[in-house]
Amino acid sequence: MRPEDSSSATGLGCDICARQDVWDRQSAVINQALMAAPVLVGTVALARYRARKLLLYIPAVAALLTVWRRYVCARCRYYGTECSTLLGVMTAKMMPRDETLPLDRNTMVADFAIMGAIMAMPLREVMRNPSLALAYLLSTVAGMGSILVNACGRCGNDFCPMKDLRRTLLKD
Repeated sequence: MRPEDSSSATGLGCDICARQDVWDRQSAVINQALMAAPVLVGTVALARYRARKLLLYIPAVAALLTVWRRYVCARCRYYGTECSTLLGVMTAKMMPRDETLPLDRNTMVADFAIMGAIMAMPLREVMRNPSLALAYLLSTVAGMGSILVNACGRCGNDFCPMKDLRRTLLKD
């Protein structure tokens, strides 16, 4: 196997290439937990201040983590393996790989836009309580920071806008 072929989703090939391109379970779990934290804080805020909004928020989060993964994770090179989060493994258990279209920048931008819209949904309710606001801010920064620092540098999807953000912020 040639070194340039070693960055496949299986992580086979030269050890150096595999280490740069594949995540371990611990990193994936940490990133997943940190990315889930603001969703949990938002859910608590909505439950406390505007429970009816949960009827929109919970299905939106569920759709992002299930149906929408067909367009992102099922097309990604990390499908079926640990990626920056556990979504690659989770998606492989829910649906087959999507070979119709490759994952591209536009799909990643749409994914981040949907995530941003979902993250904005509980913002008004979160801001009503200083403790929830602080928890929401810290968990969002921790989740995004973990992905930018721990994941984007290793990811082989060079078209991802998060890589551009990482290059801008970390000057690498």
